[in-house]
Amino acid sequence: MVLMLPDGTPIRGDIITSAVLRSDLAPVPLTLEAEIRVDDDMATRLAEGESVLMGSDEVMTIVKSTRVTSQVSQGERIMKSIKIIALLEYCRPITFVRGPQKAIIKEDSTLSDIYRAAGATLKSIDGDFVAKRFVCLVGQAPSFGVAKALQEEGGVMRWANGKLSFIRLEDLLRQPAVSVLPSNNSDNVTSGFLERHGIPLFYSTDDSGNCQIGESIKERSIRFVPNQDAGRIRNLSRCLVLRKVMRVSYDASISAGDHFDFVGGDPLVVITAAHAMRFGVDGGTSEQYTRLWLGSVEGG
Repeated sequence: MVLMLPDGTPIRGDIITSAVLRSDLAPVPLTLEAEIRVDDDMATRLAEGESVLMGSDEVMTIVKSTRVTSQVSQGERIMKSIKIIALLEYCRPITFVRGPQKAIIKEDSTLSDIYRAAGATLKSIDGDFVAKRFVCLVGQAPSFGVAKALQEEGGVMRWANGKLSFIRLEDLLRQPAVSVLPSNNSDNVTSGFLERHGIPLFYSTDDSGNCQIGESIKERSIRFVPNQDAGRIRNLSRCLVLRKVMRVSYDASISAGDHFDFVGGDPLVVITAAHAMRFGVDGGTSEQYTRLWLGSVEGG
């Protein structure tokens, strides 16, 4: 993991205490958290609103910058550090609440049009789709409306190979598997009880007043949604459920949405991949690893 300033100057590894790059199946699919030792000049360059580069297509804009005082000193000088949280610039504007006269209301618009209406700078989305209705009122953040539109369409956003893509849940496991992993080297998560409470079954009414309800072989909580057809009702009732959490060797090429096969187990999809590096700057141990949260597609 190489962090650079906007002018292309690498941030020296001997001043980076730690860095975690997270890849998620979310409207903003890439985030960075890091703690970096600073002098006055570096502190200015890591202020809120500044950028950190992770490659030609991965510009991360800082949305939170916190100055911390460490317990380490050099001579009479106490070392200072800054903790930053940065978001992928292509998508960052959709996380901010809308101001006066800036509500977004669209019908039959593509997802890329919705992103751009919210201020995002992306050019296109692979696998783009047309959202039936999108509403983000004043005081709301567009990212929540985007997440709702994704759920209605039965898919997720992912960032891989420098591209922002939409992919349907049922297509995630149709991709070639990245690798085969042992199924016993992980923390397994299983709770049918919580699933039945947490994954609702949806129903709606059509133009004739007839009831449209999703299909399920399990007893589940049930909720009403207005003006939805049978396809979107099925999509609303389908989601990724966490099954495993595991730590593997550092591999920054793994992205959320990748598919892994397991020896003696079912294939699973990466919901979140956290690539962590600790540099041992203050005398601690140096380590690098990737932690994966993996899940299966349930419901619908």
